[in-house]
Amino acid sequence: MPNTVSSAIADTIRAHALGLGFDRVGFCPAVVPKEGSHFDRWLASGMHGQMEWIRRGRERRLDPRLVLDSARSLILVARSYATRQTEPARPDLMDPRGSVARYARGDDYHEIMGNRLLNMEEFIEREAPGERALAYVDTGPFLERMWAAHAGIGWVGKNALVLNKEMGSYFFLGLVVTTLDLPPDEPALDQCGACTLCIEACPTGAIVEPRMVDSRLCIAYHTIELRGSIPPEHRAPIGLRVFGCDDCQEVCPWNRAPAEDGGDWFTPRPESTSLSLARILTMSHEEYLDRFRGSPIKRATYRGLRRNAAVALGNAAVIAGEAEEAAPDWTNTLQTVASDEAEDPVVREHAAWSITRAHPGGR
Repeated sequence: MPNTVSSAIADTIRAHALGLGFDRVGFCPAVVPKEGSHFDRWLASGMHGQMEWIRRGRERRLDPRLVLDSARSLILVARSYATRQTEPARPDLMDPRGSVARYARGDDYHEIMGNRLLNMEEFIEREAPGERALAYVDTGPFLERMWAAHAGIGWVGKNALVLNKEMGSYFFLGLVVTTLDLPPDEPALDQCGACTLCIEACPTGAIVEPRMVDSRLCIAYHTIELRGSIPPEHRAPIGLRVFGCDDCQEVCPWNRAPAEDGGDWFTPRPESTSLSLARILTMSHEEYLDRFRGSPIKRATYRGLRRNAAVALGNAAVIAGEAEEAAPDWTNTLQTVASDEAEDPVVREHAAWSITRAHPGGR
């Protein structure tokens, strides 16, 4: 028979989470998952790239009881960040704009989700005296996507993102680990079938097999997590992107249907949706801090964002050449940065690479 006490508190917690504005709530046991071997194989293959912090936290990522002693349950929540925004049909080659992944166009989700998850943490400990709860939103040693599938939020798609039949994949995940013994939800069933659109759409072939993404090939990794120089062979596929990539999500059939609008939490910021590449490349550190205060884009760092802008400008020059348009004035900006000996050496190197794209004949 079900534990009536845990069932009652589970209903209370679920209602509270939904009342906070989360779109989905699910529970699962805090035990070592059977998918741990998949994660270990990913690590052993070096697909985490420079993200050594993932390797260092391996044991804690696989066993929630190493994070919270006597943990018995995980509470997963999801909140849509889908917003109704159209993309320009053609780039403005006189002042090309950088592309930003959808999840980073609004305010920082860590703070928005985190504040509500802390509310849940406090609510649980108040409603169940003697029990403990710890909240995380992409900040702790948890494999949220795997746990989300166990908690029925959605299944892990072939692009390694969580998919939900109503919400698609444009949503954030949050997690609360607790000593409460909560009745688990039914795990989500895989609904990808024979579809391989996400694998085929990846510009760099980073989805090396279903649910296995090699970060070392991924545009999101190169433009966000990678510190230092982007390998030359991966620069052209970046296109006009300066932060992340949504290609594998945009082609997913589950993202074609209307989804919940996350605009009330994650309204796109003008500085995140209309980024002049030339302006990014030449902005001061102070301007960078002011412009991206409270934005996920700061994850790329000042050097990284300008490096990305330099690469994107080189790719914009190729687009202009293919359109048989004259090289715009911003190509002079690349030349100025590349020849400035006081400039950051990584940014200089990428600007010099882009000059060869803008003037392949050395003009």
